[in-house]
Amino acid sequence: MTQHGHILMIEDHEIVVSAVKTILKTYYPKTILHAAGNFQKGLRLLETGPAVDAVILDLDIPGGDSTKMIGALRQMQQDVPILIFTGQDEERYALRFLSAGANGFLSKNAPLEECVTALQAVVNHGKYVSKSVQQIITNNFFDRRISPKETKDHTELSHRENEILALLLEGKWTKEIATELKLKLTTVSTHKARIFKKMDVSNVIELFKKSKKEE
Repeated sequence: MTQHGHILMIEDHEIVVSAVKTILKTYYPKTILHAAGNFQKGLRLLETGPAVDAVILDLDIPGGDSTKMIGALRQMQQDVPILIFTGQDEERYALRFLSAGANGFLSKNAPLEECVTALQAVVNHGKYVSKSVQQIITNNFFDRRISPKETKDHTELSHRENEILALLLEGKWTKEIATELKLKLTTVSTHKARIFKKMDVSNVIELFKKSKKEE
């Protein structure tokens, strides 16, 4: 990245944006950070603003839709490097977003040095994953735990639907899921119905059996 580069950060927590600004000020003092508090604003900035050297994307951004965000960003700027910067569980989401085309996946709990390394790699159109994600990739390669069909099915689910799917497979009831995720019961029921439709099942037992077959 040149000293006069541009980076787009799609993140709704100002404290996180401020922290990244501090990193850029230290390592790339002339780089401009463009911040968007929701996904639609991020798309508009990418469409109307200057070309950026990279996009830093939060998974939980308002208006976002899971892995579909990767394609939407690349429609605005082809081949733009994308670094996923999230507080979500790496084991659950890293492979899904890397498979969808993200250049890197980094936890918000990562130390400063790792944040700088990840940003440098992604800006230069390289790849970056943490050591823990590298281990996940290695385990999945040797254990063959992810089949092509499973990857296809699960990437069609939204971020929230994948969260609810995981809890359903843990045997939790709709009310328990609503309490854990701090959602309305009707909201969980709606997501649950969408999961059943996308996974082509009619109840939790069928969902569990299908997931076991795909492992």
